[in-house]
Amino acid sequence: MPSHPNEKDNLTTTAVIYKPGPHAAEYIVYIDDSRDYEAWKGDKSIALSRFVGDFAIFKSQTSGHTGQVGEVSKQEIETAFFGDDKNVKDKSVEAAIVIILTHGHAAPASFNSGHKLNKNPGRGLGDVNVSGGPNHGR
Repeated sequence: MPSHPNEKDNLTTTAVIYKPGPHAAEYIVYIDDSRDYEAWKGDKSIALSRFVGDFAIFKSQTSGHTGQVGEVSKQEIETAFFGDDKNVKDKSVEAAIVIILTHGHAAPASFNSGHKLNKNPGRGLGDVNVSGGPNHGR
């Protein structure tokens, strides 16, 4: 548990990157606490909410896992992760996140989890500001 209210916000955010196939897109889940993520890999009873900050899957709008990212639609998640397999009962975002966390590789992310990631500027989610807060330089 952080001793200061903003201490958890200042932890390094980690991107877990998963590519389901050689010609597939790279899918990304952002985690807030890499220690809890590492512990979860050995003990699946640890709640995902302890280290997954936003229960969403992203992919780069450019190429690779760098650049501007956008949230993946539920339809794309179902197609990319579960395909036409009728035997899969749980085709939820959370089930796909578990696949990414289990089979993906971790890499440091270039933004602070205490700030909003501008996932899609058209939706009005705000701007990323990682250098001094929203009023810096005004």
